[in-house]
Amino acid sequence: MSDLAFVLNRGDLPFAELPVWGDVLATFAGGAVPHCWAVAAPAEWHRPLLDAMSRLYLCDGGKGDDDCEGCRGWSRDGQDVLRHPDLTVVGEIDKAGNIEACRALIKELFLKPAVAKRRLGVLLAADKLLAHAANSLLKIAEEPPLHVCLLFLLEGNDFLPTLRSRSRFTTLAAPLSFEARPVPHGEMEWLQWLNNLKGDEDIPALLSSWTACFLRAGDLESAARAERLRLLVLQKKLSQTMTCDLLILTLKEELPFEHIFGGFW
Repeated sequence: MSDLAFVLNRGDLPFAELPVWGDVLATFAGGAVPHCWAVAAPAEWHRPLLDAMSRLYLCDGGKGDDDCEGCRGWSRDGQDVLRHPDLTVVGEIDKAGNIEACRALIKELFLKPAVAKRRLGVLLAADKLLAHAANSLLKIAEEPPLHVCLLFLLEGNDFLPTLRSRSRFTTLAAPLSFEARPVPHGEMEWLQWLNNLKGDEDIPALLSSWTACFLRAGDLESAARAERLRLLVLQKKLSQTMTCDLLILTLKEELPFEHIFGGFW
């Protein structure tokens, strides 16, 4: 065992005693490694979670510390950060990568592994990915090469439905959840909603609650629409009037998203 080895099943990790972490270890030990895995956890856990899961992914035996070829590929840089030739990380703990970084990741992943049996791409702050960056990952998430794996780390359940549907989703603890609020249905309910809308209404939070409602109903298409609109509102800082107009067109009238937004993306 190398001196870089993590003690993956003891108190060195803040989540080591959680039953769900035991399930994660069992998944790797059993060889049933998902090609796309989204893991929700508090932000302060993301660095040890990144290191621990990367070691598990890149270990030939799924243990993370058995001194196999994959395990021997680890080193530490000048800032004591773990590095591996088959690991590519996009984004920061509190900031998602942009579309250029996601495209560069895809190119890296298509290369043959250097020392391990697979290549791993990690998307930090995956719940903050803008829609165009997230959409660039859809194809490789749905049909990855046999040697490619993607790990999405996020702080809560607010994850673009199109990526979520392609990933195994695991919550370690303390997710940022939004209460599902019913979406207006029919002309009268939409009119009532508009009349009762307050000037200080938190539209992004409202859209998150509607996304949760769509997800619980199994309506992934509508959930994706609501989430993409939320990201657009946050990115472009749209006025409430413009946001409401777009909301009505996308969610009430269900007009094709691309026809409405065009150059926004």
